[in-house]
Amino acid sequence: MAKKPDLSLKEELEARINKLKLVHYIAVEMNKAHTTKELLELILERCLVLTGAKTGSVMLTNSEEGVLDIIAFKGIDEKVAQRTKLKIGEGITGWAAQSGLPKLVNNTKQDPLYVAVTEGLLSEIAVPIRSENKIIGVISVDSNKEDAFSEEDLELLTMVSELAAQIIMRQEMGDRLRSKMMLQDVLIETFNIIEEGEDLKGVFDSIMEVLKEKMDILRGMFVLFDKDDPSSLKVEAGFKISDEAMKKGIYKIGEGVIGNAVLKGQTIGIQDIEKEEMFLNKLKIHRAGMGKISFIASPIKAGAKVLGVIAVERKYSDAENFDDITDTLTLLASLLAYRVRSYQRQEEATKKLIDENAELRKELKTESSVKNIVGKNEKIRKVMEQVKTVAGTMAPVLITGETGTGKELIAKVLHFLSNRSDKKIISVNCAAIPENLLESEPFGYEKGAFTGASARKKGRFEIADGGTLFLDEIGEIPLHLQSKLLRAIQEKEIEPLGSEKPVKVDIRIIAATNRDLEKLSSEGKFRSDLYFRLNVINVNLPPLRERKDDIPILADFFIKKFNKVYSKNVMGLDAKTEEAFMEYEWPGNIRELENAVERAVIMAKGNIIDISLAPDSVNSGRKEKKEVFGMDEYLDSEIYKAGEGRVYAGVIGGLEKKLIEEILVKTNYNKSKTSDILGINRNTLKAKMKEYGL
Repeated sequence: MAKKPDLSLKEELEARINKLKLVHYIAVEMNKAHTTKELLELILERCLVLTGAKTGSVMLTNSEEGVLDIIAFKGIDEKVAQRTKLKIGEGITGWAAQSGLPKLVNNTKQDPLYVAVTEGLLSEIAVPIRSENKIIGVISVDSNKEDAFSEEDLELLTMVSELAAQIIMRQEMGDRLRSKMMLQDVLIETFNIIEEGEDLKGVFDSIMEVLKEKMDILRGMFVLFDKDDPSSLKVEAGFKISDEAMKKGIYKIGEGVIGNAVLKGQTIGIQDIEKEEMFLNKLKIHRAGMGKISFIASPIKAGAKVLGVIAVERKYSDAENFDDITDTLTLLASLLAYRVRSYQRQEEATKKLIDENAELRKELKTESSVKNIVGKNEKIRKVMEQVKTVAGTMAPVLITGETGTGKELIAKVLHFLSNRSDKKIISVNCAAIPENLLESEPFGYEKGAFTGASARKKGRFEIADGGTLFLDEIGEIPLHLQSKLLRAIQEKEIEPLGSEKPVKVDIRIIAATNRDLEKLSSEGKFRSDLYFRLNVINVNLPPLRERKDDIPILADFFIKKFNKVYSKNVMGLDAKTEEAFMEYEWPGNIRELENAVERAVIMAKGNIIDISLAPDSVNSGRKEKKEVFGMDEYLDSEIYKAGEGRVYAGVIGGLEKKLIEEILVKTNYNKSKTSDILGINRNTLKAKMKEYGL
């Protein structure tokens, strides 16, 4: 190897000063806002000046492809630099990368290793760049002159290679740190999406958008078990994948990357899909000219059970980044698992509900058919004629009648005889809605409408959309809510709590009450405009005492019904019991009769119901007898019991307690009705009930 003559003492001193200046220059520039490429090119520029070289480059080893990639250069044509990929071991630079030794050549024509990248270069120095005993690249300078470089130049370049290693490693560490922070951000963002997302498809789409932004994925897919074939999986949702392609995405367990991820229950990462036989490209996606594409498929698991797979593909960058992304997708799949399980449980529950609903609707249709309106009495026959006439219209119907006369059954018959029979009938018991839910129960609410409103909830009006809404005990609805109800019926739209936009609803209204709404309207306790809106068609049900000729028929109907329920074989009532039933007034109407027959069928030892099985109310003298209230006896008793100074409070209090208790029993403990009958405020009634322990 030819070499320059030794330097003089002065020249040697200058060389050392130049080295120190270069070190100082590099130290200063490293603290400035340069990219790694810019910083390396500045260093190369100084090296060219100090060594008299014409060109210079910094190359990094690409161990996967076995080549050196130029990352910074000076004096080389950009196009030449971009297309140059020296194999490790090829040329002087490749030899330095392979051997880990520096090399100085002052006559390239005589060196068999030399490979010309640029024509006319006659001298070259190549020094490996080391980091932790690993060759990560090579720095080299070239000259168009023979004998251009000295040992001092080699020494200078060796020093620069150490600084270059620091610069490159600093960048790699920075990139690695940023990458890991970015992947942490991915997990945090996806966790929030999974927590807040409402539907699984929306959650998947949002996650894919995050992965596109943060990880630069090309496409992704969400694969679940086929509901119709549990041994297969199919693409449930795709990101940057056409619907046509998704239809082709069907995998057997153990088939392809997806099927194997399920079979093995672990993430499978493919660095280069072109070289992997397991990657089947079932979706027939064209990737020509896109370079090296990696594919990662991670099973979504609940415990040991695999629920599905989430998979992504992206351009391959390097092994470390690939491993980090693989780990991140594995964690993401575990975060997603509970939402997928929840979704699948919901699907299972929905299917079960649909099946049960179909069966219940079938039963309900049977139970609510005209055949179940039993009786030959003229009054009930007129009611049924009226029901058949109005059932097919959209007109609101108000069903009136005493408690237990069958108002709900008539409402269901009206629904199932209408052209909405295949839709829902939703019942709302207006008297049973708690005060704090009086508005949200019928009209629903938006997320955040009040404390505890963590998600949007549909009200009864919206649930009944397309079908029938049955408002039972409509007379109990508070006055302040009646205007909103009127608007909903008239405008066919509702406004959920917390919403600024009205929601259109298509419903048929059927209401029922045992109260005199006309009287309540005249007293200002019920809006007259709402009353008239509901009372377009009035169906009034007669009490059982006005259709006593139907009692034997009804009793026989209920006996047959409860024989099936309790596996009994009761034939009917004996003459004495039937006579008692006919004489009794039945204040609870058909419901009371049904309950009496049910109890008798349960308790019957033989196949005939005798008078001993009749309720006490029927049995005591066959007609309900009420004790005559003796005021004189009551006063004598209470005066005797009360102590001195307590006569007034004892007598009046006792009478008040008895009165309130009597009305509460009569109204079945309905406080609104009781306070109306007594003519006192509801709050006063509550206070009195508390005082008397009622």
